[in-house]
Amino acid sequence: MVLEWFFGPGVREKRGVLRQNVVANIVDGGVYAFGISFVSLQTVFPVMVKHISGSDFAVGLVPVLWTAGFNFPQIFIANHAQRFPYKMRLFLQTALVQRVPWVLLALLSFFMLGRLSPTAGTFFFFFLFTLAAVTGSLCFPIWFDLIAKLTPVDLRGRLFAARNLAGGILGVLAGLVVERVLAEIAYPVSYGVLFTLACLFMWVSYWALTRLKEEAASAVAEEVHILDYFRNLPRILKGQKNFRNFLISDALLIAATMAGAFYAVHAIQKFSLNDSSAGLFTVMIMCSTIIGNMFFGTIADRYGHKVNLVLAAASTALSCFAALLAADQRLYLIVFVGMAFQIGLSGISRLSIVAELCSEEERPTYIALTNLVTSPFVLFGLVAGGIAGRFGYDAVFLIAGLLAVASALWMAFKVEEPRETVGRPFVQSAQYE
Repeated sequence: MVLEWFFGPGVREKRGVLRQNVVANIVDGGVYAFGISFVSLQTVFPVMVKHISGSDFAVGLVPVLWTAGFNFPQIFIANHAQRFPYKMRLFLQTALVQRVPWVLLALLSFFMLGRLSPTAGTFFFFFLFTLAAVTGSLCFPIWFDLIAKLTPVDLRGRLFAARNLAGGILGVLAGLVVERVLAEIAYPVSYGVLFTLACLFMWVSYWALTRLKEEAASAVAEEVHILDYFRNLPRILKGQKNFRNFLISDALLIAATMAGAFYAVHAIQKFSLNDSSAGLFTVMIMCSTIIGNMFFGTIADRYGHKVNLVLAAASTALSCFAALLAADQRLYLIVFVGMAFQIGLSGISRLSIVAELCSEEERPTYIALTNLVTSPFVLFGLVAGGIAGRFGYDAVFLIAGLLAVASALWMAFKVEEPRETVGRPFVQSAQYE
C-alpha cells in the first residue's frame, strides 16, 4: 500500500529484485536515520562539544571535521571500487568498519569524559568523531553507486525521499528520547546513552543492507595507477562545463551551511534554555523532514533535481535570516524548518544530479570528485567559529545567508537541468522492468 502510494502502481506489481531492493533501502535509511537522530550532527553534537570544551571555535570544528573527514578520502576508494561489476561484498566490508567508531564514542562518553580535562576530552572526542567520518567516507561512494545501480533513474528521487520520510517519522521519537535523556541523566553518561542507542540501530540498518540484491553492472571502468587516475581528474573538470557550474553552486551552499553548527547553541544562550532543548530542535527537524519528503522526491523525479537544489539553497537562506530576526523561541523554530528542508532536498538531489551528469562506469569517480572539490569550503566553519567568538552569532548568520542566496542564483541561472541538456539526454533505466 505504502509502496504503491509513494512510487505508483508499477512498483506494487514488481515481485522481483526491484521491489526487494526498494523495501531494504527504505528500512536501512529509516533505521539508520533513527539511530543518527540520537546524536544529531545539527543539534546534539554542537551542544555536547560546547559542554566538553566551552569553546565556540570547537563548535565550529564540528561541521569542518565531519565534512573534511567524510569527503576527502572518497577519491582514493573510488578508483578501486569502480572496477568491480559487483559492489555488495566490498560495500558490506566497509560499512562494517564504519560502525566501529560509534561504539568507541559511546565508551568514551561512559568511562572517560567525566575524568578528563576539557582539553583532553575535546581531543579524544574529535579524534573518534573524525574517525567516524573517515570510515563513513570509505563506504559512501560504493553505497551511492550501488543504490544508483539498483534503482531506475526515474525512481531515485522518490526512493531517497522515502528513506528520509521513514527516518523523519522515527526521528521524531528519537528527538523526544534525546530531550528526556539530557533532562534526566547527568553529563556525560547522558551522551553515552545516546551513542549506545545510535549504535544499536546502526547495526539493525546493517542487517537491512545485507538484504539488497545486486546484478552485474552493464559497464565497469578499469582500475588505473593512482597517479594516472589523479592526473585524469582535471579532464573531467575541464570537459564538463555544466558539472563545473554545479560544483560552484554546491561549494557556495556548503560554505553557507557553516551557520548550522551554531543554531542550537545560539538558541540555548539567547533564550536561556537547557541542553535538553536539543531534543526539541531535533523533533522540529524531523517533523519538517516528514512533511518535506512527501513532496521533494516527486518533484525531483518529475522535473529534475535542479529545482530541488535551488530550493535547498533558499531554505538555508531562510534559516540564516530567521536566526537573525526571530524574537522568541517559537519563531526561532523556523530556523530548524529551513535546516530540515535543506538537508532533505540536498540528500535527495545533490548527488542524484551528479549521477545524471556522468556515465555509469565513472559514477564513483564523479561522486568522490564532487565531494573532494567542494570539501575545502567547509573550512568556512573554522572562520565562522572565529567570527562568532569576536563579532557574535548574528555576523555568522548574515554572511551565511548571503552565500546561500548566491548559491540559489547560480544554480538557477548557470546550471542546466541534465535531462534537458543537448548531447546528454535523459534516459530512463529499464534494468528491472
